[in-house]
Amino acid sequence: MRLWALISWGLAQTTYTLSGYVRDAQTQEALSGARVLVLERQSGTLTNPYGYYALRLPAGRYRIVAQFVGYRSDTLQIELRSNTKKDFLLLEEGVELSAVEIVETYEQRRFESAAMSQNRLEVQQLKKLPAFFGEVDVLRSLSFLPGVATAGDGSSAFFVRGGSPDQNLVLLDEAVVYNPGHIGGIFSAFNADALQEAQIYKGYMPPEYGGRLSSVLDVRLREGTSPRWQVGGGIGVISSRLNVQGPLWKDRIGCLFTGRRTYADLFLLFARDPELQRTALYFYDYTAKLNFRLNDRHRFYLSGYFGRDVFKTSFLDFNWGNATTTLRWNFIPSPRIFLNTLLYYSKYDYAFLVESGRNQAKFGSGIEDLGWRTDMDFFLSERLKLRLGATLVHHTFLPGQLTPTSDTSNVRPYRVPSLRGVEAAAYVQTGYKFGPRWLVEGGLRWTGFALLGPATLYTFSEEREVRDTLIYPAGRLIDSWGGLEPRLSIRYALSERWAFKSSFGRVQQFLHVATLSPVGLPTDIWWPTTLNVRRQNGYQIALALQGTPRWKNTQWDFSCEIFYRHMTNVVDFRSGADIFLNPLLEADIVQGRGWAYGTEWMLQKLSGRLTGWISYTYSRSFRYIPEITPRPFPNYVDRPHQATLVLQYPISQRLEIAFTAIYATGRPITLPVAKYFYDGQVIGVYNERNNRRMPDYHRADISLTWKSKPRAGRRWESSWNFSLYNLYGRRNMWALRLRRDPDNPNIQRAYNLYLFRWVPAITYNFQFR
Repeated sequence: MRLWALISWGLAQTTYTLSGYVRDAQTQEALSGARVLVLERQSGTLTNPYGYYALRLPAGRYRIVAQFVGYRSDTLQIELRSNTKKDFLLLEEGVELSAVEIVETYEQRRFESAAMSQNRLEVQQLKKLPAFFGEVDVLRSLSFLPGVATAGDGSSAFFVRGGSPDQNLVLLDEAVVYNPGHIGGIFSAFNADALQEAQIYKGYMPPEYGGRLSSVLDVRLREGTSPRWQVGGGIGVISSRLNVQGPLWKDRIGCLFTGRRTYADLFLLFARDPELQRTALYFYDYTAKLNFRLNDRHRFYLSGYFGRDVFKTSFLDFNWGNATTTLRWNFIPSPRIFLNTLLYYSKYDYAFLVESGRNQAKFGSGIEDLGWRTDMDFFLSERLKLRLGATLVHHTFLPGQLTPTSDTSNVRPYRVPSLRGVEAAAYVQTGYKFGPRWLVEGGLRWTGFALLGPATLYTFSEEREVRDTLIYPAGRLIDSWGGLEPRLSIRYALSERWAFKSSFGRVQQFLHVATLSPVGLPTDIWWPTTLNVRRQNGYQIALALQGTPRWKNTQWDFSCEIFYRHMTNVVDFRSGADIFLNPLLEADIVQGRGWAYGTEWMLQKLSGRLTGWISYTYSRSFRYIPEITPRPFPNYVDRPHQATLVLQYPISQRLEIAFTAIYATGRPITLPVAKYFYDGQVIGVYNERNNRRMPDYHRADISLTWKSKPRAGRRWESSWNFSLYNLYGRRNMWALRLRRDPDNPNIQRAYNLYLFRWVPAITYNFQFR
């Protein structure tokens, strides 16, 4: 008896590692952030971004449960007597099972962690919401979240908690995307058919992220691991799309391909105006991914994105686009260690051809990145996981180049010298639970930037005259900057359903945008930190109250956050600045302070037939730049009030209706306060930046989704989506134009320029499995 007790005690002290992946049972896609629980110990862990988990447990028998948002949980009986690998395959909640399982929600998982100021976008849910011209748009959908605003119709540029668009880090399969919009921002650059998930961090960023002050939008592609071939797509009013995925070598190699193109320009061929017949306006994009499983320890992924926009008239030829490539290697050297290493390439460029008589010339600009990154997850115990990593990115900035395109052109070629820099970072992050109430997550990140030659730089006098010209040879280190970025998030459980959270973080930004447009047009010029343009710094503190109350057997999610953000060295331009082909661009750049504060409220109904949310944001954003105005002024993204409503209701198993509505205070604009006449022209006099506001923005949309009748054994599925954008035809102002009154030249009148009123759309979606 004593011998058996001794053996049992010895086994209890011996620990082993239980590890594996959590995947979708039908598509074999890895499920990031899935929960793996040990019922006997009431503890567990979350899968990493690639669906991998590891638990260090004493020898014994356990019931292990895997849960994920929108999926049925799965339970396995484990006899742990050695290091064991167990994969979980979860079925979506719509799949019928013999027994009813509890379905976890993202909100419940977020509530139980120290995470705050973040939201996850479910692609399948977005496809049911009203879509502009029938195109499911991840970026446009962000505006329905608290703390996120857009410039309005005709722009996918988004602002987060008082920051500008260039202060958002947008990632596609871990590669940076510099302009995530099509047709000047009307459509998103991301094809929803290729996406697995999208996560936005609005305030507190985990230490693995950095380089931008406001937010991170992390968009992940599907892996293309389906065990059998699938074909899907959609045919809409102005665009169509196609996606194909399947195995090239069973259980070894799989692939994914998606393509999309608009064809609104084809309708212009039927226009009566010959000028319109010669006009082309369209975009196309392709996404591809290849995965290769060498064995259980090594997996390789190669993904790529290429998108292009084209706008041609008889006098203008304009095109722009993004291209990214990511090569990723997942390596498991031991059950407790997961390594992710990647190389990526990213490029954004635009060019436009201008013709005047015999003179033809093309202007082009862009930015190009080549980056490396390694992350390591170290699963120390049930309660403690360590994540650390490093990254290195080489930036090439192409400010502008003018090239004649005809032999008869009198235009001389000209090129603003390019600039180069290297951005490096290293981080460590972890989390630990102290007792039943306290949970702490955070870490430390170091980020640095080095400006490299060859380069031609200038120093300026107070009158903005060139004082000296500095020429640096290739490979020369001109200067470097860097610093530590602490991140901390704390959770205190008030009860089983209510928690108080707080967070603090610092971020540095070494890349800036030279732009004269607040709506994110594709003519932005990226510029690095130099001797004259200082790095931007951001500090944010936030407090939150979160809860998951139940009322009349209905699950709700409630969150209320207050935040304050302080920014130094924010970038702006002097009035009348010229950003094109200007080698002395830095003389017109001015920097100052910025700050933003506000509160965000959100109430979600998670269960029942009617689901959705309502949100309200009060937020203010200001800038103080003495070279522009002696007093602080509202930033152009300052919109004090914003409210949104999103509702979904299944009328039957085949018919579902969705409704969205949004209201926002008008965006600030700068208008003249007086005028005078000079040489027959009316000249405006301005006193302050952003001294007036556009009219308030509001809109409602509605959609109806009708699914085909399901049949046993049928592999073909289809649906029709009918949507109406701007339900009541609101003329929301896109821009304001001042014109002289033809009857009274002494008077200037303001005219509202709007883009869209009623926009109906019909889309046919299909899927063959």
